[in-house]
Amino acid sequence: MTEQNQITLDEALKLVEFKYIEGAWQVKHVHDNVWGSVDGDVGGTVYGDVGGMVHGTIKRCKWEFVETPKERLERLIKEGADKAQLLEAFNQL
Repeated sequence: MTEQNQITLDEALKLVEFKYIEGAWQVKHVHDNVWGSVDGDVGGTVYGDVGGMVHGTIKRCKWEFVETPKERLERLIKEGADKAQLLEAFNQL
């Protein structure tokens, strides 16, 4: 790894804050975007968007994608749905 690609400890500590709990170091806060996976639990709040999949639960509830009526109508228009499907989706708005 070249020196340009190596982050310094000071730069890393500006991005991530740590805490020591139960005999192990854990990430306390991430002060920037995460461009990859979080392989573990998030025990706090996510301020921003999740641009990928969520495998697991949110507040102990199973997560699933729910399409709003507006999103459904937009999708059907893009897919070239028939008039009956469009009318049904429009009426749900």
